[in-house]
Parts: sequence; C-alpha cells; structure tokens
Amino acid sequence: MKAFHLGVFALTAALAFTQTPQKSGATITALAGSSYYQVERSNWSTYVNGKYVGLTHRETRSQISCDGPQKNGIAFSGFFYLLEETTKNLSKTAQGLNETVPARFFIGPSGRMTFAQDEGLPQMRDFPVFPDIPVNPGDRWQAEGTRSIDPKNEGKRTLLPILVEYTFVGGEIYQGIEVYRIKAKYATRINKYRKLKTDDPSLVDASGTHDADILVERDTGSVVLILDRLDDTFKYADGSTIRFRGNTAIFTDFPPAIDRASLVAGLSGIADEAGIGDRANDKRSPSGGAQADPRPTSGTSDQSPSPKSGQDGKTATTTKAETVVDAGEATIAEKIASEAPKSAFAVEETEQGVRLSVRALRFKADSDEILTEESWRLDAIADALKLVPEGHFLVEGHTAAVGKPEGEKTLSVQRAKKTVDELVRRGIPADRFIYAGYGGTRPIGDNATNEGRSQNRRVEVTILD
Repeated sequence: MKAFHLGVFALTAALAFTQTPQKSGATITALAGSSYYQVERSNWSTYVNGKYVGLTHRETRSQISCDGPQKNGIAFSGFFYLLEETTKNLSKTAQGLNETVPARFFIGPSGRMTFAQDEGLPQMRDFPVFPDIPVNPGDRWQAEGTRSIDPKNEGKRTLLPILVEYTFVGGEIYQGIEVYRIKAKYATRINKYRKLKTDDPSLVDASGTHDADILVERDTGSVVLILDRLDDTFKYADGSTIRFRGNTAIFTDFPPAIDRASLVAGLSGIADEAGIGDRANDKRSPSGGAQADPRPTSGTSDQSPSPKSGQDGKTATTTKAETVVDAGEATIAEKIASEAPKSAFAVEETEQGVRLSVRALRFKADSDEILTEESWRLDAIADALKLVPEGHFLVEGHTAAVGKPEGEKTLSVQRAKKTVDELVRRGIPADRFIYAGYGGTRPIGDNATNEGRSQNRRVEVTILD
C-alpha cells in the first residue's frame, strides 16, 4: 500500500491516474509534494452525559510549505490555526483565532509520515491510503491510519489507531471538473493496549462510526473535497461522556508559490508612496484637523493618564473619557506624529510569511472605531494585499501592557476584527482572513517608556506563505 497524506488530509499535491494494459482501471501513485492551504470545518450536534447541549462549530486552517527532499523524505513545515468562531451554513466570513500550532514532518518514499515537531496536528495520519494496483468501480482495500483527537478541545490529544475500508466508486463531474470519488469507512475505538504515555489518561473509552467521501480531480490528482459524516461518543474516567453527531468537511487549495523578494519590493513601494502622499496633506498632524484622541494607536484602555495643566499652574490628570486636546497633550501628539513611520506600514519577513506592521493606526478612545483620517492607510494596506489575489491573511492586534490584561486582550481582538472589516469593505474577500488579539502579551518595546508603549500598540497583517 502507498499512503497518501493530506495534512489534515492534504500533504501531497497530486495523484497520477494511468491506464495499464494488465487491467483496465486507475493506478493511484503518490507523487512529490507541494505547498497547500486547507480548511477543516466541523459542525456537530453535541450531547454531554446523554443530554443535547447545542451545536459545536470547530475550524482548523493550515498553511503548509513543502521544503523539498531531505534524507528522511519530502519535508513539510507550517502552521495549523485553530479557530473558535464560525458561522451558520458555512458562509464566507473572517474567523477568530484560538490557537496557532506549528508542525514539521516528512513523507518518505512509501508515503508514510514521520514528525520532527508533533504537537497533535494534523489530525489524520496515513489517511487515505491507496493500493498500488489498478482499481475499478467497486474495488475495495483496507489500510491502517491514525487520528489525533481532543474531544473536549482542552489541548489533551490522544493518538487513536483506525482501520479504514476504502471503496473506489468511479468518475463524475463536481463543480464543472472531472473527479474520482472514493468512499471510506472506519470505526472509533479505544485500544487500551496501544495507548501512549502522551495520550489523555482520563479518556478511557470511545465508540463511533465514520463514513467519508473523497473527491480527487481526475486530471491533476489534487484532492478537491473530503466530507466525513460521523457519530462518536467518548467516555472519561469520571464517568462523563461527550457525543458528537454531524459532519466534518475538508477543502484543499494549492495556491501559486509566493516570490517573497518581489512581494517585499512591491509592498514597500506601496507603503512608501502612500506615506509620502499623506504627509503632503498633513493629515496625521493634530493641526491637520483630527477631532478625536490624537494618540497614534490602541486607545485609552491601554493608556496611562496624560498630564494636563490646571489653572493654578499645577499638573492635573485627564480621565480616560476626556478627548479634549489641550496644549500639553498637543505637544505630546506633535512629538509622536513627528516620529511616526515615513510609510503606511513596515514590511517584515517572518516564518509565517511577509508581515505588514502598522504602528500608527489610530482608533477612537476606548473603541474599535478607526479614525476617518486613517482611511488612506487602510487603502494602502488593501492595495498591498491585492498584490496576492489568492493569498490568505492573518490580522493580529496588540496593545501596550498597563496592568489591565483582560481589557487589553478584548480591545486588541476587537480592533483586529475591525481592521479586517475595513479591508473587506475595500474588496478583499472575507474568507481570506483570520484574526486574533494578544493584548500586551507580545511587546516589541519597553512598556516602561512612552516610546516603547507606542511601539507596542500596533496591528500586524501577515500574508501567509
């Protein structure tokens, strides 16, 4: 058997279907891999201790790069993004990020997977598996695989062996393209003799059934869609149970490779051109007519009180609710504006992709509302993202840390989401985005200084490789 891995289901880019003189049918062979992007979306009716408690929506998006052949096989690396917010009816929308999980693994000549870094994802390993002989409609075969499960979504994963029975159905047309359909069936069972030390010790039993349809593009061999209909029940040592009944859909996309050098050059050009145009109009200066909080980024939830001159010449303190700009505040704002970046955003290269760091995006005080004077900057960011029409984007909000972590976290998520909304209004598809906020937990400057806090208040947009 040759194992064909698909990340969550798609690690190999293509399958070769050939006709042989020995037998009329399709011979399926795993070829060299390529980079891919994938969405796994689950919609389950959930029962706790036998009682229906509602619908569970989970989503995992993966951005995996093929790093080329190495000693242990074809190397892959990338990130799995676990999402906690989805919408009904699988509508296209930006998604809130719950966790980012890195992974590094190899696919050997036989197609089997080995890990250099394994933190529980991808969920499916050695699935699906194809025979090395031609197949015709109705032909069946069996092969072992592995599921990485975490029923309570608590970060406690168990590697569950599975035995899968496959059936080759034949060809059909799906959304205008010719595909092959393969059916797969397997059961969910806990085997106490095969449990690992890393498995969740509190998960003591599992039972269930899975019926999956796999669609593979006939010409290129790319996996188009996997739909898994499931009914699983998990039992824990304390006697509690959790049951999921519904479906998981997996969509795979093989976007063109990103030329980082050309992309960085193009992004930098847009950033500089937009910045020059704005300074000519002097829109960022307090004297240019800003009507709200003149401070450049994340508003007052992560701001310290500002100095204010009283009538008696002594220093008073402004409250967070006050947005009046007096002489002392104007001086501070003018200093910040004079030190602002000379472009719309900074362009940085990271492991996940090329990042646009926006360190001067201004919001109204204690709000996620972006000042109208910042429209030019949002226009520039949207133009930059349009350089990658098939790209996927991670938007992250950050604040300074001033002793209110819960409020800082909430505000940073809200501002990341608002940034996404504004970019969608400018023509970027909503389903290309995921977003997150980290409050003041990821500083790039010293929170003990005004300059450091200003650097920490930022929005970052990463074009995922």
